[in-house]
Amino acid sequence: MKGGAIICTALFVFAVLLSVVQMWFSIMEVAFFWKLLITIGAFFIIALGITLVSKEYLSEKEMKKKGYLD
Repeated sequence: MKGGAIICTALFVFAVLLSVVQMWFSIMEVAFFWKLLITIGAFFIIALGITLVSKEYLSEKEMKKKGYLD
């Protein structure tokens, strides 16, 4: 969970910094910027999904081990 949170936070911060830099300095073409931002967003969603699914799986596994679930 910790690794996924770090990855998601890093992707979010990178996307925000990229957006601010693009807004002020126009360092890349608009089409490329949007493609890059959408790709970062997709990676963010994938990392978040994997993190949440693995957390849920480990939580359920632990609850079964302690006898809370059948």
